[in-house]
Amino acid sequence: MKNIMFLTQQISMGYGVSVVVHEICNILCKSNYNVYIGSNQIDYEIHGVKSYIIKPDPDVIKKFAISNKIDIIIAHTSPYFEVLPCLAKQFKCWAWEHGDPTPEFFDQDICERSKIIINKQKNVYPFLNKVIAISEFISHDIGYLNSEVIYNGCDHVIDFGKKTSEDINFSSNSPIKIGTLMRLGTGEAKYKGNNLFLELCEKLKKNNVNAEFYVMGRGTSEDAKLFEEKGYKVFRNASDDERSKYLRELDIFISPSQWEGFNLPVVEAMKSGTLSFVFDIGAHPEVCPFLFSSIDEMAVNINYCSNNRNLLLKYSEKCYYFVKNKFSWDKNVKRFFELLNENMNNK
Repeated sequence: MKNIMFLTQQISMGYGVSVVVHEICNILCKSNYNVYIGSNQIDYEIHGVKSYIIKPDPDVIKKFAISNKIDIIIAHTSPYFEVLPCLAKQFKCWAWEHGDPTPEFFDQDICERSKIIINKQKNVYPFLNKVIAISEFISHDIGYLNSEVIYNGCDHVIDFGKKTSEDINFSSNSPIKIGTLMRLGTGEAKYKGNNLFLELCEKLKKNNVNAEFYVMGRGTSEDAKLFEEKGYKVFRNASDDERSKYLRELDIFISPSQWEGFNLPVVEAMKSGTLSFVFDIGAHPEVCPFLFSSIDEMAVNINYCSNNRNLLLKYSEKCYYFVKNKFSWDKNVKRFFELLNENMNNK
């Protein structure tokens, strides 16, 4: 039995990296691997996985890895990426790269974020056994040509099946339900496109599109006021079951994000059977069939779907089968096992 250690900044609800680590750990445990997680913050336990608060300190990690006979160390986030080169002489070390949003999206720490990216390119990736990227976009964006692409899956989402005519209200008087998932605070609002979602919805109101607007995300009641004051329905800090129900009951899911290395929420929405619209940036062309270059384009097509519910149903079905056939954890992690076996056998 092999022993694998994952390192990540946090294991918390509502974070895409946590979902990825969780699903991969589930598959590894079923395949008779011993899995350990080291993190700065652990808010919930993953069944069958030993989780520990471990500082991103090479000496601390080294001591833990030796005592637990770790065969391979895989970091998913900074600051754990940065300690891998110090461990690479003694252990097999990988980076599972989810990408870094363009630093210019963050007004307060542009220089610091840029330094982190450059440091990984020069002082981390070249010294590792393997670098995995979660999309073709990330494979190019991180600036490391030898990375391997392993997509995320979507079969952790409840499979309600494709939507049928019973799931769509065909009455022209009924509003369509338009919603998004986002972190409600200001920290990532710029690159997540929070204001673009507001702008889109206000444009739809101005154009008399019969719609109701919904937002779900993690944040405080104060964070939610920006949306509630405009008449949007806000769901805060929802459970997984509440999130699944929410995604299924929307007519159109909008991701206004301006940078995505994969965009798990939009893939989850499509797996829930819901038509999803995104902007044509980042990894979006890899994960969604409905791409738009502007808010105006998006608004026009929402109006089409509002006025033609048969079109809404047809496009929803296209989204469902697009992700169902492409993003399976078992299917996509099969490549991980191939790389793992190659690396384990390579002395």
